[in-house]
Amino acid sequence: MRAAIILAAGASRRFGRQDKLRTRLRGRPLLDHAIARARESGARSIIVVVSRPTDARGVRKVRIANAQNGLSFSLSAGLKALRPIDREALIFLGDMPLASAPAMRLRPGIDAVRPSHAGLPGHPMLVRTCAARRALASGDSGLAGKLRTAMVRGFSGNILDVDTRAMLRHVRYHGSRGVPPRCKEALITGR
Repeated sequence: MRAAIILAAGASRRFGRQDKLRTRLRGRPLLDHAIARARESGARSIIVVVSRPTDARGVRKVRIANAQNGLSFSLSAGLKALRPIDREALIFLGDMPLASAPAMRLRPGIDAVRPSHAGLPGHPMLVRTCAARRALASGDSGLAGKLRTAMVRGFSGNILDVDTRAMLRHVRYHGSRGVPPRCKEALITGR
C-alpha cells in the first residue's frame, strides 16, 4: 500500500518568528494545503511529522522532540510510523502548498520517483520504504543521491517551497505560475 509522509517539523528560521505552517494561504493554514495534496494523491494513510503541536485533523501525527536534528531525522520518524503493509511512501513537505503528486509508479530496479520542473528536482518524492530506510541509516544527508531515482515531468508547484515571506507573497498572488528569478536562485542555492 501507499502512504504519505508530510515533513513539517522544521524551525522555519528564514520565515521569521511566526509559525510558518499556521500562516494562512487562501483562507487555510499552509500545512492544510499540503495535507489536501496528500489526500488527493490517493495515499491510504497520512502521517505528519511535527516538532510542535498542530491542529491538523484526519492524519496521524508523529511529534519529534528536536527539529534541529535535521530533515533525515524527521523522515526517519515518519518512516518508522508506517505500517508494515505500507511498501511505498510519498514524501511531501509541509511548506510546499502547491506540490501535487503527478502520476508516479515505481518500476523494477527503481527505488524512487521524483517530479522535476525547470531543471530542479521537486516534491513529493515517491520511495520504496525499505530502500529509504536503508539509505537513511548512513547519516543526515537525506535521500538525494542514495536511491536509484527516476524523474518525471512536474510543474512549478512541485518546486515552490515557501521558505520566506517573499515566496509566500509570490504564491498568494501568482499561485504556481512561474518561479520568480530570485526565488529560483534561492531554490538552487538554498539561500
